[in-house]
Amino acid sequence: MKNILLILFTGAIMFPFVIFSQSTADKKVQAGLTFNAGANFLSPSSNKIEVEGGGSVLSIGLNLHSALKSSQNLAIATGLEFDFGKNSYKPNSSDALSYTYVDYLQDDVILTNEEAADADTYETMQLVSRKVSTTKLTIPLMLLFRTNFIGDFRYFGKFGIRNSFLLSHNIADDGFATTLGIPNGTEVSTSLMRSPGEMFIYNGSIGLSAGAEWNFVGSTCLVLEAGYYYGITPFFIDRKDSNKTMYNIGTELILPPARNYYSASARQNQLIFKLSILF
Repeated sequence: MKNILLILFTGAIMFPFVIFSQSTADKKVQAGLTFNAGANFLSPSSNKIEVEGGGSVLSIGLNLHSALKSSQNLAIATGLEFDFGKNSYKPNSSDALSYTYVDYLQDDVILTNEEAADADTYETMQLVSRKVSTTKLTIPLMLLFRTNFIGDFRYFGKFGIRNSFLLSHNIADDGFATTLGIPNGTEVSTSLMRSPGEMFIYNGSIGLSAGAEWNFVGSTCLVLEAGYYYGITPFFIDRKDSNKTMYNIGTELILPPARNYYSASARQNQLIFKLSILF
């Protein structure tokens, strides 16, 4: 977190000097700090999981608007943002045969199918709910359509894509301790767990936003916008069976019971409100 703030602080100091050399009455390039807040909405693409309400996203970063050629009404909007997101979901346990289990170690590691097969000792939980927190680096790339200034204000719309890259994540699980798939009634919770094989490193989303820009002093502008972004890539990864961590227990009367591993399957949509200060 300290490194992120240092990067943004340095950028905020340097941007005005870079732009000053390009400044005219009709500025071609604007840059500054941006702050985002909004909601995440997981959209499951299978019946294996259910969403537990909306998630959240908070962002801080740098924003850049660059006019295209000689036009003041058409520009490219981009930047560099650090997103801190949260999502919550639970297994779809409509009957006992669909209960979901996970194996884990006490040193904050969720075991994959392959790791559990090789491990000597581990704990098992009947999963009730899961919260996923992520830190991502986002680079938006959007076309900006804006009016001329009407007094101190001008209005705009944007269309484009948000490119998000996973930097880190942690998982908090709630459930019941089990032995051979039978819960013993003891509630257990884990936090700061990791499961790298299940998180997709890239998330892309296409969206629209609209807002207003207020030139409130000198060449400094305050920009407020709201946008909705539709996820076009999976939020979770579902490739190798050896990397999967969640499983159902088969109905065969054998010991140990057969395991049917699966991955969560969903896309993420976002409603984001953005406040920027541009120089």
